[in-house]
Amino acid sequence: MALLEVVESSQEHVVDLRHELDKVREALDRTDAVLAIADDTLSRAEDAIVQSRRWAPVVLGVIALVVVGAAAAVVIRRRQQESNQD
Repeated sequence: MALLEVVESSQEHVVDLRHELDKVREALDRTDAVLAIADDTLSRAEDAIVQSRRWAPVVLGVIALVVVGAAAAVVIRRRQQESNQD
């Protein structure tokens, strides 16, 4: 009888262990999914950084040209106004 009780008790422990392992497996699956999302996000961020490094000089150059053009227009307009007043 004692041997049968030990076997039944061991079987209950195995069932409990399987249940706990299923919980761990589910947690690992969720962790894996979160890590996949994080990896995708980091890849997109890396692509955005690379693109910004390519386009930043062009954008800054265009902005600089616009500022210089606006400043030149203001200077020319002031000179014209001064020459008209004379």
